[in-house]
Amino acid sequence: MPKNVSASTPWMTNKDDIIFLTNTSQENFIFDLPTGRCRLDAGRRMRTLRSILNFDQVKALVDGGKLVVQKS
Repeated sequence: MPKNVSASTPWMTNKDDIIFLTNTSQENFIFDLPTGRCRLDAGRRMRTLRSILNFDQVKALVDGGKLVVQKS
């Protein structure tokens, strides 16, 4: 398999671009993303792309300590 997989197949992502986003609060969050709504319930985590951190709604929750980012 080629080292830069995303160059040969654009739908595949670099492994370093994948993160886990964990909701450490007691609130449920709904993110309004360009691809649609995404829900992250209290105490749950989701595997997603690092680019989600570019959205103000997500960035504010990470900066506020309600969401924690971990590498996959």
